[in-house]
Amino acid sequence: MLKDRQVYYKIILSVVPLTAVCNTALSSLIAAVISLITVASVWVLLPLLGRFLTEKTAPFVRIIIALGVIGTLTLISTMLFKDATQSIALYLPLIALTTVMLHPINENTKALPLYALKLGATLGGFGSAFLFLVGVLKELLGMGSLFGLDIYTKLFAPIEFFKTPGGALLICAALTIVYNLAVKYLGKRGAI
Repeated sequence: MLKDRQVYYKIILSVVPLTAVCNTALSSLIAAVISLITVASVWVLLPLLGRFLTEKTAPFVRIIIALGVIGTLTLISTMLFKDATQSIALYLPLIALTTVMLHPINENTKALPLYALKLGATLGGFGSAFLFLVGVLKELLGMGSLFGLDIYTKLFAPIEFFKTPGGALLICAALTIVYNLAVKYLGKRGAI
């Protein structure tokens, strides 16, 4: 991840739309788990279906698999966490675009399923972690709480701007700056 900035930017661009609507840590955790399972599922199922796919049909199959997994997981999460899922349910199909963006068009669909699972879990996990971190920061900065528990509102007023999509973009930009500084620092030390 640290060696290839293009992969980082591709992952971040794929989850930014969801960061706009995930206003709490719980809603972002739900979206992050659904995203991780969806991306990993597509990466595993494509090699299993590889001999039946062509370069033209693979993107459509990716989207169909992703939408099926997303629909199933959204139904389950709605039953378990109705309030938290209700605000993001309409936007969860955007994760299907994430899977298409993360899975290169020319990727060999005949790769070993375990290798594909490792790649899918790594890329999906990073995107999911980023999405969850943005949701935590949005709730903490914008509402003064974390998972619904009051953290500091009795001492300071929360900055409500961070509850908005603009606040999410600002948090994404700040995290990207931190990432770039870390890459630069590690590059100077020869760690990457």
